[in-house]
Amino acid sequence: MSENAQKGFIAGVENAPNATYAFAMAFFDEVARSGVQHVCVSPGSRSTPLAVAAGSTPSLTVWSHLDERASAFFALGLAKTTRRPVALVCTSGTALANYAPAVIEAHYAGVPLLVLSADRPPELREWGAGQTIDQTKIFGAQVRFFAELPIPEADGKALRYARTLACRAVAESRQAHSGPVHLNWPLREPLAPVADAAAIAFGDGDRIAIHGRADGEPYAKCEDSVSRVDSKKIKELAARFSDIEKGVIACGVMDEPGFSEAVARLGATLGWPIFAEPTAGLRSGAHVTDAPVIASSDLFLRDKTFADRHVPTAVLRFGATPVSKALRLWFEAAPPEHTVLVSANNDWNEPSHLVSDFVVCDPGSFCHELCDAIAAYERNLDERDWLASFLDAEERSQAVITSELAIETALLEPRATRTLCEAMPPDSILYVSSSMPIRDLDAFMPASEKPLRVLSNRGANGIDGMVSSALGAASAREGHVFLLTGDLAFLYDVGGLLAARRYPLQATIVVLNNDGGGIFSFLPVAQYGESVRFDELFNTPHGADLSAVAPLYGLQHVRVTSWSDYTEAINKSLSHPGISIVEVPVDRDTNLEHFRNVVRSVGEAVDSQETQSRGEGG
Repeated sequence: MSENAQKGFIAGVENAPNATYAFAMAFFDEVARSGVQHVCVSPGSRSTPLAVAAGSTPSLTVWSHLDERASAFFALGLAKTTRRPVALVCTSGTALANYAPAVIEAHYAGVPLLVLSADRPPELREWGAGQTIDQTKIFGAQVRFFAELPIPEADGKALRYARTLACRAVAESRQAHSGPVHLNWPLREPLAPVADAAAIAFGDGDRIAIHGRADGEPYAKCEDSVSRVDSKKIKELAARFSDIEKGVIACGVMDEPGFSEAVARLGATLGWPIFAEPTAGLRSGAHVTDAPVIASSDLFLRDKTFADRHVPTAVLRFGATPVSKALRLWFEAAPPEHTVLVSANNDWNEPSHLVSDFVVCDPGSFCHELCDAIAAYERNLDERDWLASFLDAEERSQAVITSELAIETALLEPRATRTLCEAMPPDSILYVSSSMPIRDLDAFMPASEKPLRVLSNRGANGIDGMVSSALGAASAREGHVFLLTGDLAFLYDVGGLLAARRYPLQATIVVLNNDGGGIFSFLPVAQYGESVRFDELFNTPHGADLSAVAPLYGLQHVRVTSWSDYTEAINKSLSHPGISIVEVPVDRDTNLEHFRNVVRSVGEAVDSQETQSRGEGG
């Protein structure tokens, strides 16, 4: 055993055994000073200096993951929940490629990640060295910033670069257009903390480079860039909107503190309905009492009679593209005269190409300033029949949903989704999978004063990494985490459950098990049946026994057989110290028929409303 190993590893740049460790320690010290709290590390030889340096930085919490793909999605969920950048460390080769799905999601969802990949030094690249691939700009345009680092040195100039680069990397990840950053680290052996004092050249004038700033502040302070609201544009929109009664506000993913209250105020001021998908943060909280929040639009806008008789003049859009296809088709059927898209990060989330005004600024500030500007106008509108008709449609739709779900005794997705929303305690976090679960949530999650936070990987809308993302959210310990997922997404990331065995995480995973890709039954291709080998190629039944997963990872599992079982399982999971898997077996065909019956009943209810309104008007 070497003398250095016998002494043990001592943290701190000044105690670094060699140049590689001095450089890495300065970097991680500065990352922590810049606001990063968590690092997800996967084992590997080439990344040894990075893993050891991260683990020896006192203010960083390090999470170890065997699987790089699971590690990256864990970091994604953690970053979403904390709204802070999370760092990732991996070795060279295909380990880095396994980060790609999460990096792509982070790019499109605007989630700050710091990807730190170890690499072979230049002399070993393209020479047949093992575990070596081309890592340079491997993620292309899907990172906010890329840097190929030099071979680490340990003098004042190199350490100042390490600290400045750390500050810049964090800043690049969390600017107005947040997202992933990739730094590629070529590292030469020795990779272990072997003493090599000759390689260290600290000078007398390098105290800040070695120790960082004495006050604990970052070496280079970087202010977050936020686009200011253009007062001229606000006045223009206030003048335009003041005379428009037939307007709507549509909100996609908007997980920003204070936004819900701001847009709720704007909706009430304008007298426009607010179509809020669950991830907009508007369906839960005290603001729903006075705000015109509409939760069932995905169902009642499927009714052609109602949709054709309610054509908006103006649409004010916030956040990502809403999940509801019915809402998008409603806008496209009769393009509004004004479609104003407000974005904090310059993202053109408007696939229908209807936008008339694109405004880049802080959405919350925009709402408050527009409210203040509109107050200067006398609004000579009718008695807001437009808004009243939507509120009435919402009331009738919710009554139908409650009735239809109550009489259905079979275990089906709509009631499972709604019951979960009702059973979650205040301040819970609901992580919802893409594909069918997010659509079920959009259709059946009611508006409620109970505060809840809904997260989803809606950047690229993939089903991969859902278990890991939810466990990453649970690691933040900001409330009990529930994951609502389908069976395919659960199986796709079943390896992510290993984190629950290695760390004391608490969460409830609700798996809607329809034995395959149930969403495809809703698509036009389903009507072609076995002529297109529908079951084999689309439904993809797996027949897997999900209960077998639990003992493998030491988790609790229950397969419910009734609604009382389901509610009891959810309630029990709240006091279980680890991960609880609640499996809900669903018959795919019965579920499809039930969903269509609910849509039909909602349509009849809002049609009845229209008939009564015309009769009263006549």
